[in-house]
Amino acid sequence: MLESTKIKIKESLQATREKRRFQICKVFELKIDQSHLSKKEIEQLKMYFIEAKWLYNFILSKDDPFKYDYKTNPIQRLNNNRDSVETKLQFLPPRFKQTVVSTLKNSIKGLSESKKRGRKVGKLKFKSEYNSIDMNENSVTHYISGKNRFKILGIKKHLVVKGLHQITSEMEIANAKLMQKPDGFYIKVTTFQYPKGEVVQKEKKHSVGLDFGIQRNITTSDGEFINVSIGESERLKRLQRKFAKSKKSSNNRNKLRNLIQIEYQKITNQKKDKANKIVNYLLSNYNTVVMQDENLKGWKSSRMKGWGRRMQHSVMGTVKAKLKLSNQVIMLDRMIPTTKMCLNCGCIKDKNILSERVFTCECGYSDDRDIKSAKTILKIGLMKGIGTERIEFKPVEKKSDFDLTLVGFKHFSMKQEALSFMAG
Repeated sequence: MLESTKIKIKESLQATREKRRFQICKVFELKIDQSHLSKKEIEQLKMYFIEAKWLYNFILSKDDPFKYDYKTNPIQRLNNNRDSVETKLQFLPPRFKQTVVSTLKNSIKGLSESKKRGRKVGKLKFKSEYNSIDMNENSVTHYISGKNRFKILGIKKHLVVKGLHQITSEMEIANAKLMQKPDGFYIKVTTFQYPKGEVVQKEKKHSVGLDFGIQRNITTSDGEFINVSIGESERLKRLQRKFAKSKKSSNNRNKLRNLIQIEYQKITNQKKDKANKIVNYLLSNYNTVVMQDENLKGWKSSRMKGWGRRMQHSVMGTVKAKLKLSNQVIMLDRMIPTTKMCLNCGCIKDKNILSERVFTCECGYSDDRDIKSAKTILKIGLMKGIGTERIEFKPVEKKSDFDLTLVGFKHFSMKQEALSFMAG
């Protein structure tokens, strides 16, 4: 009987994987309307995350977390005085306890796999906050119960949520997450659906090169300048000044801390939105995008005045990470001196002064520094005929001291050879 059950589960998983291959995945974030909840129900939702944190830390403190039984109750936790006390979990349903345990085990397995591959890994740390609980079984841990109603395991009341109209009847709900953010509680729902009708391909432009920088953020080979910076709001600065003057451990200080977290959440949402729009614009309008693997992390920690703050306010890292996932993107090695290289003759200009915003070569070529760099990146990326165009360097009289055969580039859709030409 047990063997037949395992076979059925295996067949079901295989059928689901096969079905997902032809479906489109969409994730929706629904906000729980707390105005329709009583104080007791709001407290219950808060205790879900508090007890999940206690349980996670308790399992992590064990010598062998894999032998832990989620039915164990009570557990040990630390109080405000850092003393160990015995506590009974009264709010967190058994299903959610299972997901907390499985999340911890999966994290340990992931670290173990990374270590086997030769990567440097640390160890899991105790959590001061637990902000996400997996609800991995639709119709058991969660389900849509009405026009704007959502049912969660353990909560008797059907929750009123905002944004449920985005999920249509054609969508299949796979799993969900109950999340806690500074401004309230959210439900993140993962759905799958089959594509409707024929996909109309938008006519795209030629290929484009991208140059990342501190002042102009992103410059395209077409001469566009894309600003990807979102600074701190005046409200956030005002709250931070008040917080610095507030008395420690006071209620007013705690309220200010929560307001600051809400402001940071708004800024994070704005950054995500801006990054998504930029990536969508580039991939929708160009056949091939060529960029360089810039050391953005190094820029952030640079001692150059203002670099760290500008990088902190920009979303260049997010844009780069999202573009790397596309098979339309060619990534050049960061060691190729695209800023110093002449687009016309391929010579390398030794002196590279940041204040000089116009690139001028002895061969007579002159152009805006950033636009020239973007054009050079595009030209090198398409040297082997990758993408829709093939561009060759012109023969030059002067010989450059930089050999591009020594550096290659990364392409995320297929394996490519290293560049086999010498600039000069």
